[in-house]
Amino acid sequence: MRIARDFESINWSRYVDRDLLLALLALIGIGIVMLGSASLWVAERQYGDAFHYLYRQVVFVGLGSLLALGLYQVKVNFWQSLGVKLLPIVLLLLVLVLIPGVGTEVKGSRRWLSLGPIAIQVSELVKLIMIMYLAGYLVRHGKNLSESPSYQPLIIPLFVLGLTGGLLLLEPDFGSTVIIITVGLAMLFLGGVPMKRLVILFVGAVVVMIPLAMMGYRGARIEAYLNPWAFESGKGYQMVHALMSIGDGGWFGNGLGAGVQKLFYLPEAHNDFIFAVLAEEFGFIGMLVVLALFGWLVYRAFAIGFQADKQGQHFGAYLAYGIGFWLGFQVILHVGVNLAVLPPKGLTLPLISYGGSSLLVTLMSMALLMRVHRDTQISLFGTTQKKTRRRKPAAVKKKAVTNAS
Repeated sequence: MRIARDFESINWSRYVDRDLLLALLALIGIGIVMLGSASLWVAERQYGDAFHYLYRQVVFVGLGSLLALGLYQVKVNFWQSLGVKLLPIVLLLLVLVLIPGVGTEVKGSRRWLSLGPIAIQVSELVKLIMIMYLAGYLVRHGKNLSESPSYQPLIIPLFVLGLTGGLLLLEPDFGSTVIIITVGLAMLFLGGVPMKRLVILFVGAVVVMIPLAMMGYRGARIEAYLNPWAFESGKGYQMVHALMSIGDGGWFGNGLGAGVQKLFYLPEAHNDFIFAVLAEEFGFIGMLVVLALFGWLVYRAFAIGFQADKQGQHFGAYLAYGIGFWLGFQVILHVGVNLAVLPPKGLTLPLISYGGSSLLVTLMSMALLMRVHRDTQISLFGTTQKKTRRRKPAAVKKKAVTNAS
């Protein structure tokens, strides 16, 4: 009974952001259901087991949960203390994946490192490590970034972003490059870099990336994006069938498992175009529910960052802001591609698309968010306790004087 009372007396809001946890669990649940529906036919054809992808995804959820619990036990200050030690990890991973025999090539892209039965997509891990590196840099050099009249404090982070983006383009992984550079510029803005400088840098990045986007297969994708129906049997095949899938869903969808386009018509239905499958089976209402959950997840990331900033935990604040920018921007890009608003980029929908690396790294980022929340609450609670203890002697002294008189 005493243990039960102690358990009930724990203020869990100090340890877990319940709103964030509920949104996370809801998205994981939706992801497992949608993956099972979207991957049945392709898994049956490729492996002779309709539940092959579903089983693997459930295993990744379990592994990711254990990894997240482990990360949750580590204080945020530990990651801040690593400082620039995180940077060599990023560069080493990006170089290793490009080495033949070390990196694994799939469909013309060399993005994976094989570790036995598991292949790690390096770009997913790089996103999180880059956010942690930039958060540390902003803490160390934030004053110079906001007050220096020259661009000198920006040279190092911009060089790192450019080098990372260049290595990603060699894989090639244009989508991850766009995400990392955009999130990096957003974090620099929060770190105090004047808007005028960021606009100049952003325009410069766009000028450099437009020619890169028009080269090779990416140019063909943009041509198909501008007029997908003119290339419906070729370059625009994916976009056309994604639009057909979304259009067939209507307001309430055709029901779970009743989608048609996933039956060998829509390529990568369980991965790059899973949002289109969701729209076909759950309709416009289902789309809104999922987008609302992602919106709430991103909002909680910014709310946690704001609270950390108020408590002077600036590294945790920048870390939370960076994770919020990353997840929000990747969701926008994935949904934009499925709606044919943006050219195809091969990006997953976090927590829903199939992909062990994406799922593991996303769960790791959620654990870091929870830890930032916990450290902030402990700091706030400790400050309150100290203030209470400081007031007690004065009250006792006043009472003693009154009794004496």
